[in-house]
Amino acid sequence: MPQTSKIAGPLFIICILASVAGFGYFQFVYMPEVNKEVIVPEEWLNPPEKITVDILLGSVDQDQEDNFLPNAVSVTLGENNLVTWLNLDGVIHTVTAEVGKEFIKLAGNANYIDPEGGEFSFLFTESGEYTYYCSPHPWMRGTIIVSEPEA
Repeated sequence: MPQTSKIAGPLFIICILASVAGFGYFQFVYMPEVNKEVIVPEEWLNPPEKITVDILLGSVDQDQEDNFLPNAVSVTLGENNLVTWLNLDGVIHTVTAEVGKEFIKLAGNANYIDPEGGEFSFLFTESGEYTYYCSPHPWMRGTIIVSEPEA
């Protein structure tokens, strides 16, 4: 009997077992973690205060130092975690997220903010540091620092 036929059977069984184990991990460990819904307190969803970040006139100019004002914003969940970007410039801008799963989903290149009064709002529901930039003007950068309320 050839040597390959003695190895083929056990190798086939090992491949089947590895496939079943991989599928099981994907189905019962990976997907539930990816699809789990974040549950947040109701008061975090309706904060009493709103923060506004202005996109200043002339932000399209690379030499202008101030583009997003304020550039770094600290917010607290349930107090002022609704942030609105207001475009005061004469050209379209974006708020393109670099981190944060939900922030990236909603703050991508598709959220073009119209010139002269256009707005984009995002409700932060997880603590962390969120960096963003304007896609057509990548020198425009900002940060939102979100913290949990003190007990």
